[in-house]
Amino acid sequence: MKRRTFLKLSAFTASAAALGLGVSGCSKSTSKTEPVDEFPVYKGNPNNLVEATVDKKTGEVTPNENVMIRHSVCMSCYNNCGNRVKIDKTTNKVIGVTGNPFHPVCAEPALDYNNTVEESYKAFSLHNEQGLTNRATVCAVGNSGFEIIEDPLRITVPLKRAGERGSGKWRPISWEQLMEETVEGGQIFKELGDDTKIEGFRQVFDHENLINPDAPEMGPKSNGLVWLYGGSYGRREFTIRFVNGSFGSPNVYVHSGT
Repeated sequence: MKRRTFLKLSAFTASAAALGLGVSGCSKSTSKTEPVDEFPVYKGNPNNLVEATVDKKTGEVTPNENVMIRHSVCMSCYNNCGNRVKIDKTTNKVIGVTGNPFHPVCAEPALDYNNTVEESYKAFSLHNEQGLTNRATVCAVGNSGFEIIEDPLRITVPLKRAGERGSGKWRPISWEQLMEETVEGGQIFKELGDDTKIEGFRQVFDHENLINPDAPEMGPKSNGLVWLYGGSYGRREFTIRFVNGSFGSPNVYVHSGT
C-alpha cells in the first residue's frame, strides 16, 4: 500500500471512529444535515410485530416471516450485555431490542450456543415455563437503544466548524473533503478569516524528525497525534491499534484520566 493511500484510509477510519459512526446508516451526501433551532421530538416506532408464536402445550414454533432476529451485544454503556435485535424485514428498520438468551450477562442460565434460534424463541415462551427459566433481559437503556438509529440529531456526515470556536456553528462536508483536509492540512478555516496553517496527517506522520530539537524527550513528530476520547463503546481496540501501532504515537488518553 502506498503511503498516500495509507494516510487517506487512516484519515477516513480515524474520523469515522471519532465521530462514532458505523458504516451502516452513514450518508454519502451532505444535504440531509441542516441546522436546527430546537431539539426535534422522537415520535417512536409504532410497529411492534411479534417475531414468533410458541404453542404453550406442544412447543411448536411459528416464526413471523416479516421479522428478522439478530443476536448481538449492546453498546449503550460499558457493560456490554447481550441483546436481541428485532428487525422489520419489510422496512429494514429495527423495531425492538430484548435480552439475548445466549449471553451469560443477561440470562442465567444462558442457552448453549449449540441451540438454534428456534430454541431461543421458546426461551421467551410459556412452554414448559422456559420463559421463567431462560429469561433474558436488558435494562431500559438497552431496550431503547434502537432509538439512537432513528434519532433526528444523529450525525451521519462529517461536520466542520463554521464559526468562531465555541460558537456551536457547524456545516456538513463531504467525506472526500474530510479526508483531504485531514491528510493534507493547510489553511482549512480560511473562509472564516483564519489564516492559521494546520498540519495534516501527512506532515505529522514523521518518525525521523523531532517535534522539538531542544526537547528530544518529546520524541518524533508522529507523537504530535494525540487522541482524546470519552466513551470507547467498542472502539478502544481500534484506537490503540491505529494511533499506537499504525501511526506510531503513544498518546492515547481516555476520559477517565491521563
